[in-house]
Amino acid sequence: MNNELMNNKIGFVAIGQAGGNIGQLLEKKGYSVLYLNTSKEDLETIKDGKYKYHITGGEGCNKDRHKAKKLIVDDFNNILTKIDDTVKTDMLFVIFSAGGGTGSGAGPMLTDMLVSEGREVGVITIVPAMTESLKTQVNAYECFQELVNIENSGNCFILDNEKSKDKLTINAIFVNALCAFLDIPNKYHSKKGNIDIAEIMESLKAHGMACVSQFPDTEVAKLVDQDKNIYAPMESDKVIKYITISANESLANMQDITTVYGEPWDVFRAYSPKESIMLMSGLSYPVNRLDKIHHKVEDNKDSIIKNLSSGMGTSLTGSFDFLTPAKPTEKKVEKVHSRDDIFKKYL
Repeated sequence: MNNELMNNKIGFVAIGQAGGNIGQLLEKKGYSVLYLNTSKEDLETIKDGKYKYHITGGEGCNKDRHKAKKLIVDDFNNILTKIDDTVKTDMLFVIFSAGGGTGSGAGPMLTDMLVSEGREVGVITIVPAMTESLKTQVNAYECFQELVNIENSGNCFILDNEKSKDKLTINAIFVNALCAFLDIPNKYHSKKGNIDIAEIMESLKAHGMACVSQFPDTEVAKLVDQDKNIYAPMESDKVIKYITISANESLANMQDITTVYGEPWDVFRAYSPKESIMLMSGLSYPVNRLDKIHHKVEDNKDSIIKNLSSGMGTSLTGSFDFLTPAKPTEKKVEKVHSRDDIFKKYL
């Protein structure tokens, strides 16, 4: 089990089946996890989950984001009470697949609502491989159109199924790296420098994309090699707020890292003799990766329109613009102040 202090600081709300898969790994590490799902069948696969909640009226969402949103709105008071009663931590991370139904539809809305309620909230989400279905690609793009416009949210970890054929391997690599990072204040102490809990929390609260990596040695080449990580590719703009790193003394300075990733606002540094653990936070959202999803859907728009008109019982709801694609980071929305305003924004 990890440091009990961090177990009390960080908790997780896992939505849908993909979120539940990651949540189970985190719960085994000693962290509090609440599993939310519209499907009782999916919840039943979580055998050892301590806290589970079936969203009222849900029978699964069959990749229908709108259905998931409606169920969250109708049951929000109960969901919020369940979160408050079970995950009593300083910061929450909402976990979900961007391409699914329950998680993709409910994840951004629930994140937005929790932020509006005054909670510190981050996101762990998954983008589909390019070989996955067109419906999955559309869901992922629409999901990110909403995610990137949530103000005051914390780190957004974006796991990329394009990086491996084995999704469960990606989950395990991420959870091990995140838990190793959270355990730095408990495990590594040096007269040369330490990372305390306040610095861990500060780095996790930075808005934007984040990547956390762990290697069993201190080769800088591995820390800066994007092909060896599991995240959506970073933008080339070198926007970065924090680098929080524990490595051995052979990493005498940060030049090799900042040359690749950019000069951060601040660096938090500790020393670990046999492994390297690094969190980069406050990064730009991966617009180029999202554009690839957009282009795939756009290239297949005639087929999609034909299929949707042949009785499939779903639609794009007008939110996926085939003709004038805009980078998600450029979209502006009005500030919202009430719960009803946020519900209206998503529905």
